[in-house]
Amino acid sequence: MQHPDLLIHIGHGKTGSTSIQRTLDANRPLLAAAGVVFGDADGHANHQQIFAHLTGLTKENLPGYVDPAEELKKARGDGARLWAALEARIAQAQPRLVVLSCENQFRTYPDAAFERMNGLLRPRFGDIRVMAYLRGPASYFLSAVQQDLKKRPEFVLPSASRFRDALEPWAEKGPGRIALRRFARDALAEGDVVTDFIAQYLPMTDPAAYRRVADDENETVSAEAMEVLQQYFRGQIKAPHRHYDRRPQRYKWLVRHADAAVPGQAKPRLLPGLREVIEARCTDLDWLADRFGLRFPEIGQPAMPREEAERAHAALRDVADICTVDAGRKQALLDEIARIARAETAPLARLRRVLRKS
Repeated sequence: MQHPDLLIHIGHGKTGSTSIQRTLDANRPLLAAAGVVFGDADGHANHQQIFAHLTGLTKENLPGYVDPAEELKKARGDGARLWAALEARIAQAQPRLVVLSCENQFRTYPDAAFERMNGLLRPRFGDIRVMAYLRGPASYFLSAVQQDLKKRPEFVLPSASRFRDALEPWAEKGPGRIALRRFARDALAEGDVVTDFIAQYLPMTDPAAYRRVADDENETVSAEAMEVLQQYFRGQIKAPHRHYDRRPQRYKWLVRHADAAVPGQAKPRLLPGLREVIEARCTDLDWLADRFGLRFPEIGQPAMPREEAERAHAALRDVADICTVDAGRKQALLDEIARIARAETAPLARLRRVLRKS
């Protein structure tokens, strides 16, 4: 049997990865007809469990309410099962191409993880490609802060050499050649990352034939909602009812729906001067251009010395350090959170939920 080719999509985060994954998952028959297998993920958007099996690692920066040891044990077990199922499916379908996608793999791997992954992949596949979409540092920073604050009280400040930290090991020790694309409307086919991914990497299919799936979970929230989430995880704001403390995801749902209901919701914007700080501290943009020919045309010469930018960047702690928070709208948001919580936890509402589950 001829080995199929393999495409590994490693993100990176906040570049439409979930939209790509959900679209591929919703169009499995179309892909199968074109000789493409998209691995099963047990209802997850991405293949994080399969990568736990391939690398022996779980994803980085787990939420504070997750036990890392238990998560790794479960991820490895589920990943081994899903990998075996994928191998069986490949043997049965004999596809031309297999696609694995997980934005959590845009990371710095230890050598042992690459050795394990290469040992599992290279004997089973022909041409192996690893691709990623890259978002400009300032644009990525704000989206990454939002994602962090949905899980934990503090946001992680990106490394000044974030691109090189992840990509150089993948290029030198990984299972296949690297392909990169800039995540920007003017660089994507029809200005859309899903269309671009299909056009670039699944040319045996027609982008117009796909049923598209919205990515509601990763919708942008306002600066006020970001601050509420940060203060909730810090313990500075209490949930309006114990129902929401039992699972933090419930409080996140509450904040997201209240944010959409309160007038004035707007995408957060970096405070004046912060974009220049974020870009001036980057140390790997020339490396990225020289190694892969990828440049961010919106970035000019540094506006300040890197040491000054690094000090300003290291001082960022609170949501108010990075974007303007409207105090009046934040209070309205808290009031709406309390209103929705009262309605959701009223006896009749709780009874309806119980009846729906029975």
